[in-house]
Amino acid sequence: MTFTIDVLHYSHTDVGYTDTQEKMRAHHIGFIKEVLDLIAQEPRFKWNCETYWPVEQFLKEATPQEQAAFVKAVQAGNIGLSGSYLNLTELVSAQVFDEVMAKTRRQRDALHIPAKSALTSDINGYSWGMVEGLAKAGVTNLMSCLHTHHGYHPLRKQAPFWWEGASGQRILAWNGEHYNLGNELGISEAATFEYTLQDGLNDTKLSLFDRSCERIQNYVQTLTEQGYAYDFVPISLSGLMTDNSPATLKILHFIDRYNALGGDIQLRMVTLDEFFDQVRASTVPIPTYRGDWTDWWADGIGSTPADVIQYRHAARDYAVAEKLDPKHELAPQEWYDTARDNLMFYAEHTWGYSSSITEPFHPQVNNLDQWKRLYALKAAEAATKIRERIQQQHGETPLSLSKEITFRAVNPHDFPIRTMLKQDLEVWFGHEHFEVIDQATGQPVPFQISHYSRGYELCIWLDLAAREEKHFSLREVPAPRPFSAGMRQPIGLDGVDDLAWRRAAELAAGGTATVDGLENDFYKISWQAGAGITSWLDKTTGEERLKPGELGAFTPVYEVTPLELGDNYQSVRRNLGRNRKAFRTQRSVGQLNDVKVLENGPLYTRVQLGYRLAAGLQDCAVILTAYKLSPKVDVDVRFHKLSEWRPENVYLALPFAASQVALDKTGAIVRPRIDQLPGTCIDFYATQNGVVFEGQDNWVVASQDAPLVTLGDLAAHPIRLMGEGASNTDPVYSWLMNNFWETNFKADLGGFYQFHYSVQPFAKSTLAQAFTQAAALNQDVWTFYRFEKGAGHDLR
Repeated sequence: MTFTIDVLHYSHTDVGYTDTQEKMRAHHIGFIKEVLDLIAQEPRFKWNCETYWPVEQFLKEATPQEQAAFVKAVQAGNIGLSGSYLNLTELVSAQVFDEVMAKTRRQRDALHIPAKSALTSDINGYSWGMVEGLAKAGVTNLMSCLHTHHGYHPLRKQAPFWWEGASGQRILAWNGEHYNLGNELGISEAATFEYTLQDGLNDTKLSLFDRSCERIQNYVQTLTEQGYAYDFVPISLSGLMTDNSPATLKILHFIDRYNALGGDIQLRMVTLDEFFDQVRASTVPIPTYRGDWTDWWADGIGSTPADVIQYRHAARDYAVAEKLDPKHELAPQEWYDTARDNLMFYAEHTWGYSSSITEPFHPQVNNLDQWKRLYALKAAEAATKIRERIQQQHGETPLSLSKEITFRAVNPHDFPIRTMLKQDLEVWFGHEHFEVIDQATGQPVPFQISHYSRGYELCIWLDLAAREEKHFSLREVPAPRPFSAGMRQPIGLDGVDDLAWRRAAELAAGGTATVDGLENDFYKISWQAGAGITSWLDKTTGEERLKPGELGAFTPVYEVTPLELGDNYQSVRRNLGRNRKAFRTQRSVGQLNDVKVLENGPLYTRVQLGYRLAAGLQDCAVILTAYKLSPKVDVDVRFHKLSEWRPENVYLALPFAASQVALDKTGAIVRPRIDQLPGTCIDFYATQNGVVFEGQDNWVVASQDAPLVTLGDLAAHPIRLMGEGASNTDPVYSWLMNNFWETNFKADLGGFYQFHYSVQPFAKSTLAQAFTQAAALNQDVWTFYRFEKGAGHDLR
């Protein structure tokens, strides 16, 4: 019986790994043009477009004749299209993913060149929501050629399964081999390289062709001995064994030479659709699996925390703009396109130049790093312009010294929200003693005056119905009676306010804070020197929200792995493997050593906790803002990260008690270690909005800036996979940053950072409702000021 190797010839799309991102764009356009020339020379030649982005770029620049030739080649089966847009990380939101996929589908439909199969390479996984995302775009098949460096494949390689989404929608997935295996086999000039095969044949005196024949025979025999059920197998390869490689006819020449031997193994060039047609036509049973294909490479986004903060801010603004301006009538369509496309492009899996760790000072390393950052900044610029334009359409005005200042808040969500309007002001505009008036009712509303670096921050409490907009103005009131000494002195003549009876009075008025803890009508949060936040008592239920025996809530943890004899900055990272750390990794746990009560007013209490770490972080502070009118606590974590070339990690402890933990990933809600494919990563995950700790009610820890979450012990350990007994309720950490990859990702994490979280319970809510609320906590409401006559009084 003849066994067929289906040769899938394509170029792995790494946008920036081998050269600048713009040069990669030019290269991939050129690759397609050259493919058209090769097809004209040899009609049997077949090429697969690994991702659709190069096709989109080609069609933008191609002449009408080139476009016609491309369409003809696709329709004739010489070029196979992939429904995947890029090889992505899970930074991208489902909304942006769906919009880009719909855009590319419209383009293909107009040209009558459908893409029913998707091809991805290198990346180690996909969010569970990818099933529905691909299916909506008309994709029914997925070929995964992942790279097990610092990662691993689920289930078995070279095997299909029906991947079922949370909704019951399913696609046919093939769990393939490394995308350059065909090069190692020698089908395209790389039989001198051992990476996946590691068979030792490089040490023999076989000719390159004979070595290839031996490897092909051994590979097929190994599959057969392991129970492989098909008489065909897909093998991927590039023209050269490198990323971003052009096409070559030499592959077809090798196939002709090999097939001429007349053996029981034959090779043929195929498109991705042809391969999947074979799989679907086969009678071999195909199993079905549900769950997240958890990405081992999701953690790479932690190497550029400052850029990711910008990205996520842009993503939030874009999401809110889509809610307030769904038909794109308030801001130009061009701005929406720019924001969306750059949000998609920054989420592409390539983070930098190949020598980013070994030569972080190299001009090309810094060049590509700046280019990568530019996509996040372009997304942020476009989203900010959209936001400003929408706010102007809602009445925002420039500053004025001749008109009265008013304030506005817009709830973009389809449900009520309770939060604060926060507005920074350098100076007050004509008011010394005032109250804040809801213009619709004429009644005063609670407010609090805070400070920021340039002046004042006016905070107004908001109770907004779904899609409601509220307007507020300032109304002058008589000056209060001046303070005078009396029978009881509340504050000492030294200005110190530390009497217990004062704290009791503050608590009776809604909330207080001391060096020992913070308390209001909702919570009693306690901390201890060294240990940090050790108790988070929910006064409404009587429940203790923190698990005993774990680090204090929001305790910072820093890790660094020293170099040993024989190590260099690359090898020490490579040897960390899937652990992302070693037995010798040095771990520093933050020790609480200072407490400052910053504010206590009618709306909130704010406390700063200072932490000292033995290494890595300076001036580390955890700032709690506990609200008095809602069971919400905002947490801001700030520190100065020192520059370090050795591999590092920074975490925050989230020791909240739960009967079950859940995350929201791109397009899906996932219970880690429950809703996953067998054999996937169970140590860390990329989230969209944060973590839900299920219990009597659902506690949301929304994370605005840090998308990575880890579960389990931080120490190095044998790597277990999904299905090997790990608990869903193991310790949870927010993973702020890392630099342990030995290539591609950024070496230096140094800088000044602030990460924002919100903690809030939602009683009797479903997981879907809880994560909708988590998104709302991160997106918040849009607030701004307006200057108008007649709102309070005219100052002229």
